[in-house]
Amino acid sequence: MYRRLFLLLSLVVLAAACAPQAAPVPSPTSTPTPIPAPAGRELMWHDEFDGESLNPADWNIETGAGGWGNNELQFYTDRPENLRLEDGVLVIEARQEDYKGSRYTSARINTQYKHAFRYGRIEARLKLPTGKGIWPAFWMLGEDLPRAGWPAAGEIDIMENIGEPHTVYGTVHGPGYSGAGGVGAPYTVAGAALTQDFHTYAIEWAPGEIRWYLDDALFNIVDEGDVPGPWVYDHPFFIILNLAVGGNWPGNPDANTRFPQQLLVDYVRVYRNPGLELGPRLSLHAADVRLSLTQTGDAVQAEGWITVVDQDGRPVEGAVVTVGWLGVVHGATAEAATDAEGLAGPFVGRMVSRANEVSLCISDIRKAGADYDKSQNVTTCAFESP
Repeated sequence: MYRRLFLLLSLVVLAAACAPQAAPVPSPTSTPTPIPAPAGRELMWHDEFDGESLNPADWNIETGAGGWGNNELQFYTDRPENLRLEDGVLVIEARQEDYKGSRYTSARINTQYKHAFRYGRIEARLKLPTGKGIWPAFWMLGEDLPRAGWPAAGEIDIMENIGEPHTVYGTVHGPGYSGAGGVGAPYTVAGAALTQDFHTYAIEWAPGEIRWYLDDALFNIVDEGDVPGPWVYDHPFFIILNLAVGGNWPGNPDANTRFPQQLLVDYVRVYRNPGLELGPRLSLHAADVRLSLTQTGDAVQAEGWITVVDQDGRPVEGAVVTVGWLGVVHGATAEAATDAEGLAGPFVGRMVSRANEVSLCISDIRKAGADYDKSQNVTTCAFESP
């Protein structure tokens, strides 16, 4: 019996040894899913929020209160209660709580000094919060903000919502059309509220024109002819995402506003258009600043002219020159555009009295698609004594 069992076991082992061996099972690997690009576009930068925390190489976290220029009520923090990543989604959460003298907390992030973009498609896939006094925004400010200030640097609001579950706004703000005077349009969707699901909010941005989209719907176009002041959108801008509470526009929360509220961000993506010829940017500076005074009794009439040229010394037409006066000047003009000879003026101080010296200085020179290089000015100010 034992001999038969031994022979049987030997045959089993021999058969196993002679059987063809199965190929080893490869270890699982992670293959990134390609990000689709709209027709005619190339992906330039993106954040899918797939990590464990916000990438400091891409984003700054702004903190503090003080109203943020709109009498807002929240204190922005960097705490995980207000700002975190969950399952590949950025969560910006507004909470009703007492925090450092504020009754509400929330979060605000930007790409300033890390990423700035000029032209292309800028989009984010968002799920909006809701309620009176709740103000989510996906927007951009000009990279030259520290030098030019607001609104001269320009502001592009890709998506704003003020608690209306079916309506969003797309707007630009610039010199002479900022705040409540911004140029834009609302868009109201039928059917399910925008707060019920994620939607894609985007701009298509080209020289002299910006187009707004909600998913595939084009709902607003603004070009140079639509704004009542300078077009200040042909230079780099950085991206901002925030969730404000209260403020001049949406008003404050009421008894029906529920907290916490969340702005959810699936991704932010920026695409470039390879067919869009950007070309070298024009550089502007002042070749001459002239000021003359004419005595009329006890008063003096001041008149100034400024010549603007490009980097090659050629006159630049259509540049807007802003000036400042020193001296006792009344009724003075402070802005003028250059003509075909590059000449802006006259800048007139209609009444100058009891002045020992009058000066006219350039504050800024602006033109779409151009930069003002103050360091190249032959002179920036002119001085005259009556």
